[in-house]
Amino acid sequence: MSRSGPFLGIFLMMAAMTLFPVKDGFAKLLGDTYLPVGLAWLQYTFMWLALAPVVAKMHGAAALIPRPLPMQALRGCLILGAVCLFYWALNYIPLADTTAMTFVGPLVTTAVSPLFLGEKVGIRRWMAVLVGFAGVLIVLRPDFGGERIGYVIGLAAGICIGLFYVANRRLASADPPLGSALHSALFGALLPIPLLPWIWVPLQPADAGFLGGFVVLGLVGQAMLVNAFRYGQASLVSPFLYWAIVSSTVFGWFVFGDFPDLFTWIGAAILILAGIYIMAREARAAEAAASG
Repeated sequence: MSRSGPFLGIFLMMAAMTLFPVKDGFAKLLGDTYLPVGLAWLQYTFMWLALAPVVAKMHGAAALIPRPLPMQALRGCLILGAVCLFYWALNYIPLADTTAMTFVGPLVTTAVSPLFLGEKVGIRRWMAVLVGFAGVLIVLRPDFGGERIGYVIGLAAGICIGLFYVANRRLASADPPLGSALHSALFGALLPIPLLPWIWVPLQPADAGFLGGFVVLGLVGQAMLVNAFRYGQASLVSPFLYWAIVSSTVFGWFVFGDFPDLFTWIGAAILILAGIYIMAREARAAEAAASG
């Protein structure tokens, strides 16, 4: 890896975490017309169509088949549920607030990893989890703006994301990173199909620009995210996932006139610091295990 590789990885991660909130902002704009499941189906269908030829060329046609099927299907269900819940929450609360609620994901992963992954979690990481959940409570204070249900739905999205991370770890040796994204997209595209006769809203010509931007930004952001881990170590680039709170705040402020208040910033900051600390401890534990 070249000396510029880590810096390129960080740049790609920050770029992805800039594009994703803009894509989510488009989902919020489209939320008055289209249901969350329909938007998620559109996103994952185009993602699979874009990724399948690339994965087949890089790893062969056999890589298009998800294995083991039950675990791959479960992972697909989790990320589809997380995305649908996230888009649903956007109908009630600001973009930055919804983004902040998803930061509970790494805390959930750490909390359940002893049960599902057999990992040992030390007292320091447990303390970080508790501190992080205190940040969630600050964001969920009883006097927040918007509708309470939106924050609960956003929290549910974060929990699904945390369980999705657990499934990713279980399947870490099954697929290359691009293959993992492909199989998640496959189930995200297939699972909503039985619901389409009831939930599908015909695409409106006036929404073509937003829908096109929604799809393209999702694809480009996913490509940047995958390549960020190609050029930089996970322990280095992962903390920049939290750049999403900055970009979602800026986009939400300019487009929707929403700006998080002091308590939301405090709660989000606690969540971010707890998440970064957990990432650092996990990276250190992995290095110790590899050297030992």
